[in-house]
Amino acid sequence: MNPEPELVRRSLGEGGTANLLDSYLAHMRALNRNRRTVHAHEARARRFFDWAEARGVRHPEQVAAAVLTDYQRHLSEYINADGRPNSAAVQNQHLAVVAGFFAWAAKAGHVAHNPAAGLEYAREPDRLPRSVLSLTDMRKLLRQPDTSTVLGFRDRTIMEVLYSTGIRRAELLALDIEDANLDAGFLMIREGKGGRDRVVPIGKVACRYVESYLQGIRPELLKQGRDRTTGALFLSARGRRLSRNALNDMVPRYARKAGLGVAVSPHTFRHTCATHMVRNNAGLRHVQEMLGHKKLTTTQEYVRLTVTDLKEAHTRFHPRERDR
Repeated sequence: MNPEPELVRRSLGEGGTANLLDSYLAHMRALNRNRRTVHAHEARARRFFDWAEARGVRHPEQVAAAVLTDYQRHLSEYINADGRPNSAAVQNQHLAVVAGFFAWAAKAGHVAHNPAAGLEYAREPDRLPRSVLSLTDMRKLLRQPDTSTVLGFRDRTIMEVLYSTGIRRAELLALDIEDANLDAGFLMIREGKGGRDRVVPIGKVACRYVESYLQGIRPELLKQGRDRTTGALFLSARGRRLSRNALNDMVPRYARKAGLGVAVSPHTFRHTCATHMVRNNAGLRHVQEMLGHKKLTTTQEYVRLTVTDLKEAHTRFHPRERDR
């Protein structure tokens, strides 16, 4: 559930709420929170206060536990842009922002008590990563771009990097040339999720593609743009930093061309990279560090996925499973 731009721009109440929210956001910046995190908190907090104001609650002091319970119900019933109710995870993300605001406000003495102190979050179901490709399907997908063309070679390079490193879509798009140390076989990810920097290994095959791309393909793309000094690693057909929409459109197009029959997105490469590494006995700590997971429990989902695969294989192939 993304807030509409006009809601985000609109002021909150008659100064009190707006000033308090500004102070909270300044507090987050003082704690060196990531810029995207601060922006997301602002949008979600504004959405809550706009919702509350429409119901006559015009100041944080007026927010009681019952108001938050009503908002939680509103979040659970809200139909998003995809025509579906919000997931429990999305509901909890919005509530966590509101709870964080009131915890700060109560501690700083801006409100008498914290109405979110006893808030119960929705239970989030355990879900395994979806759209993990087999090695055969991944190889088939990687072969789809026509590498005899400038854009085709660029696209193949991008997919090789995504599969080799497991980096996120935003991390790939933010890469600059200087972030690629091909001699050492590493990428520098700057301000990844949570604002954390990390170093990610990149395999020999992906390195060769990046090296060829830098030598012969990127200069051709750079000629199409006005800014000949951009340091962006991956460029669009117009010589600009590749956009999120372009990447989102590119990957499914090649998946359809490959006839995979499953939904494939840039994030599929991340799930597939991690799963294939775990299947080949990579240490969880190494995979955790590579993916930039803050908690090891997040990485352990890939172990559960491989165990599920093992069970399916056992049921399918063990002769005793065929006996009735």
